Amino acid sequence: MTVSNLQTLQSQLLNVIEPVLEDMPDGVLKQALVATFRSEEAALLDIEASFQLLTSRRHNAVPLRTFFGSWSKTNNSAASVSGLANRITLLARSEQGGEAAQRLHQVCSSLQRITDEDLGALGNILHSELFYNMATPICGDDQWLLKENCLPSAQAFKDWADSRRLRDRDLLEGLLTTLVHEVYTHGEVEFIHPLFKQWFERDMGVPAAKVRSTVAWVTVHTGGTESNHFAHAVAAVEEFVDVMGIAVVQAAAQEIFSEYLQRKATVMRDCAEHLV
Repeated sequence: MTVSNLQTLQSQLLNVIEPVLEDMPDGVLKQALVATFRSEEAALLDIEASFQLLTSRRHNAVPLRTFFGSWSKTNNSAASVSGLANRITLLARSEQGGEAAQRLHQVCSSLQRITDEDLGALGNILHSELFYNMATPICGDDQWLLKENCLPSAQAFKDWADSRRLRDRDLLEGLLTTLVHEVYTHGEVEFIHPLFKQWFERDMGVPAAKVRSTVAWVTVHTGGTESNHFAHAVAAVEEFVDVMGIAVVQAAAQEIFSEYLQRKATVMRDCAEHLV
């Protein structure tokens, strides 16, 4: 399967992700990602359909609380990515200085560049606040934060991703989970940005003057932010496997990437069912 084959796919998400994959250095990571996204087109189309349904009309508060409360569980990854960096610094300490320790700290630096914006390290608003500022006026209140509005599949997605980063004995599992998350999220935010802007004003009663601030959580992730995060994730994986003297196994990487996309699609299908 070549990257050029991706051009024939109907998935709009994949049309956004494709150029980022094309820019990757040739190798196992690129091959695994291309093969996975190609094979999981049905999952991507289901995800797209959920957002298209969401933004097709006005919905009442109850399903919106479920949608935003559950969808948020698939996005807020900064804490567990930071936790993964913590685990790698602990590994670096065990190396007792020297080149290996320095290179492991470089892996952590790459992970931290992924979470700078999310955690407000650049002097901006915490991205959790931006999501709150988007979801709350759309839902009418902040009850979307209640656990009762989080679908089981959404909590299972978060538990799975957190476990890969924070509890799996193989640290590469967490790095690969972060890798696929960043490139997928690039596609998602670019896809939903125009949908949300139109929906907020046309159907959800957001005044034109407030659309920009309401959609800010999406906007700050567009225009290369997530693709840059993906580049840092690639650097983290490549540095880690090199310093540890291991190799990425394509079949194992594809298994992680596929599970991520399948779990994400399950969450979004469940969210869509609550909109009907």
